[in-house]
Amino acid sequence: MEFITETEELRVDSALSQEIFSIPEDYQKTLEIVNDLVFAKRGKYLSNTEILLLKGALNDLDYAEIAIYSSYSQNYLQRTIATQLWDLLSETIGDGEKVTKKRLCYFFGQLSKKYHIKSTSALEQPLPTKFLGIMPSTTTFYGREKELAHLQELLPHERCISILGVAGIGKTTLVEKLVEHLKGFDQVVWKTFNHAPLLQDLVKELIKLVSNSEPQNLPEYTQALISLLIKHLQSNRYLLVLDSFDYLFARNDLYHKLEYATFIRRLIEEEHQSSLILTSRNWPDELDDILTSKKIIYSFKLKGLDLESAKNFLTEKGVKCTEKSEQLIKTYFGNPSELEAAVNRIYHFFGDQEKFFENPTTLISSKFEAMLNDLFGSKLSIIQKKILIYLAESIVTGTSVTFTTLLDYLNCNKTESISTLEIIKGLEKLERLSLIESIKDIITKEVSFTLQPVIKKYITTDPLGLVHSSGS
Repeated sequence: MEFITETEELRVDSALSQEIFSIPEDYQKTLEIVNDLVFAKRGKYLSNTEILLLKGALNDLDYAEIAIYSSYSQNYLQRTIATQLWDLLSETIGDGEKVTKKRLCYFFGQLSKKYHIKSTSALEQPLPTKFLGIMPSTTTFYGREKELAHLQELLPHERCISILGVAGIGKTTLVEKLVEHLKGFDQVVWKTFNHAPLLQDLVKELIKLVSNSEPQNLPEYTQALISLLIKHLQSNRYLLVLDSFDYLFARNDLYHKLEYATFIRRLIEEEHQSSLILTSRNWPDELDDILTSKKIIYSFKLKGLDLESAKNFLTEKGVKCTEKSEQLIKTYFGNPSELEAAVNRIYHFFGDQEKFFENPTTLISSKFEAMLNDLFGSKLSIIQKKILIYLAESIVTGTSVTFTTLLDYLNCNKTESISTLEIIKGLEKLERLSLIESIKDIITKEVSFTLQPVIKKYITTDPLGLVHSSGS
């Protein structure tokens, strides 16, 4: 790849360039390493202009500001010299990733760590990632090797990963385990929600965390605050974890929801070098179009523990592994929180597992019931409730209902006009909420639907009268 000629060198005093574009000592040493790597790649060192570009980028200056100190126009500097330079650096230090102006600090940081490890005995181990905010603390972790490996592979290449799943399935625990030995990020910012704060308050808190100090003279308007936060996300490579972020959309206030939808969209869609992980029981309707755009977000649906991991979990709780205990795992679809709650109740009321299995019943934890109360009370539409009620009444253990059977029932029992599209959208939403499970027939390819026993029990008992409300 051919670059600018010697006669195209920057015509400005090098001492002035050093003074204007000063960079930290670590970056200066890293720049020397980059210069050597470039020489090894193309047979000549970085030109003065290329060094000016790098130093300007490391100082977070835009091309117009850099061009002031160059003999070239902004257009030529940006579209010709810079384009060639980023391509060269992608081949030289990118390690399979694209080097850009906004991500230059990240690659310099990675290169600095790499060469410090080789040259300084005190830095033989990678520097630990700094954690900002309050992370939850879990004491036990079972299985999930495939899920962890999958997420570890995805994270360096995805702007945003959403992890969806029912209450107690282990979303927070999985992400905590994921970031425990995280590489490739300067800092992890963790924020767990149990209510919906005002957007301005949240953005100010996040700015304070990434600034590592009390910020002064913050902008007055919300969108300007978000722009400032994104500027921080551009300057360093953060992993921003918004745990239980669906709480942000819990208020019955359209303006509040739209404000948060704009905030999440900007975090996902605007250019920066950081990544997001969003954990949620359900995906907000206001962001449905983003979820379907797989280019900017990867949606990961977390299911229960596999059989062996669930067995280990129960053994740790004192439950002997038998065919009946395996049935217990299937009843709760491997949900660790539900299994633990069931085991605690079994020992409290029955004394031991054998007596319980003589009189088996499906137990629902208070956490899971609260989630279902919220969904049936305010989140589910009439058609979605109709689907769930029919499935609960039709399904016996180990069976499912085909899509055409469900369609025939709804068309025959409708009191008002319901289109097939509405039914399909309702099924898609219920699947995203993990309220129903789909099974595809190997031969006919037709999809069938089933319910977890815990959800069926809730629907049939309808403890608060929410299932059959709203004319469903």
